[in-house]
Amino acid sequence: MAKIYRIEAGKELFEEVIRIAEEEGIRTARVEGIGGFKKATVAYFNHETKKYEEHEFNEFMEITSMLGNVSEKDKSRFVHLHVTLGRRDLSTVGGHLVRGTVYPFVELVMTRTDNLAYRRYDSNLGLNVLEIR
Repeated sequence: MAKIYRIEAGKELFEEVIRIAEEEGIRTARVEGIGGFKKATVAYFNHETKKYEEHEFNEFMEITSMLGNVSEKDKSRFVHLHVTLGRRDLSTVGGHLVRGTVYPFVELVMTRTDNLAYRRYDSNLGLNVLEIR
């Protein structure tokens, strides 16, 4: 069953998603949201170097789309999100969300999944890959 949550200004998005998942007893879920960030770090995964190239934005940006999931890694909740962020001039940036400071708020929907999903590091890819059970 899906539930909608409101995350308030000044909160760090990943901390809040993990807090909600823990309070609700959610081990795995689909996550989607809209709202805004006053500060965000977005990354692009470089397949040649097997490293994320992080880009920090210190400006208000609207979350026009945010999709991802909650899974488990090392017996803890693991949040994986991708975003498209809109600027005042209507241009966008997007990629792997590393962190985001909420402003003015985020409307978040979490949909619990029936199966379990775990992350393990794959050294060939340089990524934490999803294993479904």
